[in-house]
Amino acid sequence: MLERISNVPAHRILLNPPPGTATEADLLDSATTGGRDCELVGGILIERPTSFWAGLLPIRIASSIYNFTEKDNLGVVAGSRGAIHLASGLVRMPSLSFIRWDSVDDTDVIENPDGAFLEAAPDLVVEVLCPDNTTREMAIKLDEYAKAGVRLVWYVDPTREEVTVYPKGRERGKKVVGTDGVIDGGDVLPGFVLPVAKIFEKRGPTKKGKKKDKS
Repeated sequence: MLERISNVPAHRILLNPPPGTATEADLLDSATTGGRDCELVGGILIERPTSFWAGLLPIRIASSIYNFTEKDNLGVVAGSRGAIHLASGLVRMPSLSFIRWDSVDDTDVIENPDGAFLEAAPDLVVEVLCPDNTTREMAIKLDEYAKAGVRLVWYVDPTREEVTVYPKGRERGKKVVGTDGVIDGGDVLPGFVLPVAKIFEKRGPTKKGKKKDKS
């Protein structure tokens, strides 16, 4: 089972309901999930890994995107609780997602959905990597995003301080950008640019030096 779901650490697999039998209703039941953020993959509830960076970095990125899009009201930015129904029995919760108003025929799909999940593919997906994420897991997610029609995917790596950009969610044409470069919005957010250094920069107040002892 672990191999089938990309060898995620066993502690992230919820055992009740038994793996392979979980439903979308189970995913929405806080008594079942214990309040943990989970994704649904092939009848298995998988807890999203957490870290401080996984909470902080999406906010930094989202604020930049929001400020850029707000002027012309281009679309909606959602955080990690914005669950997305990608296919039957497949619900993902990326760190951040953005969907343009003009990507849907009826904006009620976004603002007034019939259910708890976004039923349209976002235009941009951002995933902040955590130590518990496996390489295979993120490759599978990337393929799912590509098949769903996501136009741009960013994988943000706090350890390496770099962002890997996947046009249309595909390995072909990917670009790895470090703190000396910038990422842009491509055809999803034309004109948007974000220096990678701004994502990872230290923003604490400058430490004052100790006063010299005059004695």
